[in-house]
Amino acid sequence: MNQSRLKILFLSPRFPFPLIGGDHVKCYHLLKHLSTNHDVTFVTFNHGENPTQEQIKSIEDLGVRLVAMPLYPYKAALGCLRTLFTDMPLEIAFYYSDAFAEVVEKLCTENEFDLGISFFMRSAEYIRHKNFPKILVAEDCRTMYQQRSFEVSSSFKQKLVRWWEVRKLRKYEPWIVNDFDRTTLVTREDITAMQRQNAYADYRLLTNGVDLSEYPANLSHEGRQTVLFAGKLNVWANEMMVKSIIKDIAPKVHVSMPDTVFQIVGANPTKTIIQLAENYPLKGHIQIVGTVPRLQEYYQKAAVFIHPHSGASGIQNKLLEAMASGCPVVTTPTGAQGIPVVAGRDYLIGKNIGELAENVISLLKNQGLRETIAKNARLQIEKHHSWEAIYEAFDTIIDEIVPQPISSNGKESVLENVYEHHK
Repeated sequence: MNQSRLKILFLSPRFPFPLIGGDHVKCYHLLKHLSTNHDVTFVTFNHGENPTQEQIKSIEDLGVRLVAMPLYPYKAALGCLRTLFTDMPLEIAFYYSDAFAEVVEKLCTENEFDLGISFFMRSAEYIRHKNFPKILVAEDCRTMYQQRSFEVSSSFKQKLVRWWEVRKLRKYEPWIVNDFDRTTLVTREDITAMQRQNAYADYRLLTNGVDLSEYPANLSHEGRQTVLFAGKLNVWANEMMVKSIIKDIAPKVHVSMPDTVFQIVGANPTKTIIQLAENYPLKGHIQIVGTVPRLQEYYQKAAVFIHPHSGASGIQNKLLEAMASGCPVVTTPTGAQGIPVVAGRDYLIGKNIGELAENVISLLKNQGLRETIAKNARLQIEKHHSWEAIYEAFDTIIDEIVPQPISSNGKESVLENVYEHHK
């Protein structure tokens, strides 16, 4: 690792606290790691309002200089109209703000940054033309994500939006990565998809991690019979999976094992999800739990984590958490992409609804199989997805593009930490 203390400008379209969702977790952990050895200025949006004091403290306690701005969804959506006749995708236009751009420009004028980091392509516009070395933490190939989402969507509105985004992203995505020294993605599949669009940009694998101390494994499955799904329930992809669980998978499982309870855990369950659960023939067998303080105990008590993934891209953080916690996973061929696990050894795979249900039933009936799969999966998470491994990979990427700065007296320059909240 380059030992010199760097001045880093880190941008994100979302405030990474509370730690709910993979994007929040990864952004927070990267900030936490970088701030231990460098001076980090973090500029971010917070949806709907200024961040709370708890949110501000969560970042400032890391030793990070914070500039946070509210993003009002309706205003941002209206702002997208001005880009309809440009090459900018809606998901990029939604997060483009003149005020945000002015803050970034002012910071760049007042500071000589050694490195710029855009977390997500949605913040790339703000520093793409800056002269300092830059990393785009893209996470997934957005064109592939939107194309797969278009293919599996049954909603005309969703199909129209996805079609529009694919059309825009095919031009924008391979173009924007040219302005960054490195672009990181979470899976080899995403890197391959990006290379098909632009073979000349520099891509690196930077997978996601799990705090293994926060997700200790419970490998004893004595008496465990609950089938679990967890995720933010107002996210379109998660809502689609929950619908599939309630309408297609649970009825097949209940034919064989009528006492099985399915727990759906996560923030903001939609009206559709709530109604499906209320109208399910076996009352009480579909439980919508909603927001919980800690997911860990649900992973550790469930017999199976069901994940009927369809399409999309990137890595599924909920599977990392379940596997780390000792909860056997049943998912589709695309569900475990980016996680170095083997089907049949570390998790069970189902290519269709029938196979998914059969695998759930097999695990519910076989405690020994559950415990073996749980143990194997935990070992793989420990080996490949600890945060320490991700930090080491990120440091290597930084060292590739940032020259060793040497001051006139041959000593490192250490800057005093500054805390700032932009209102």
